[in-house]
Amino acid sequence: MSEMNLYYQIELTARKIRHYGQSILNDHNLNLTIEQWLVLKTVLENEGINQIKIGEILIKDKPTISRMVKHLFNSGYIEKRNDKVDMRQFSIYLTKKGKKLLDELLPIIEDIRLQGLQNLSKNEQKSLNDILIKIQKNLI
Repeated sequence: MSEMNLYYQIELTARKIRHYGQSILNDHNLNLTIEQWLVLKTVLENEGINQIKIGEILIKDKPTISRMVKHLFNSGYIEKRNDKVDMRQFSIYLTKKGKKLLDELLPIIEDIRLQGLQNLSKNEQKSLNDILIKIQKNLI
């Protein structure tokens, strides 16, 4: 009866979104995962953020965030600067190369999102969004 289990459907949908998105990124020959895209987007929206905050926003553990940040740093998409308040921490910023990549990625990501929502009316999208937010709040 897994097809009737809402949690199963939510998880399956999330997996299909990631899989579809990754296949599109691969088709564009981008050496980037969907998860790494989310890190870049988080840095774009929060210039100077640290790894701990990225993990909190994306609900990812420290080792996972650390690996992604290392890859993005080694690829030249982000730079790390010593935090002005806590010298043990690094603040993370996009490089010019990272900003250029995001400029290329944004329309691709938008197409991915539109594909998944294409047969949903604006009202259905709003209802789905409202329901998912309620579920999230129930789990705090």
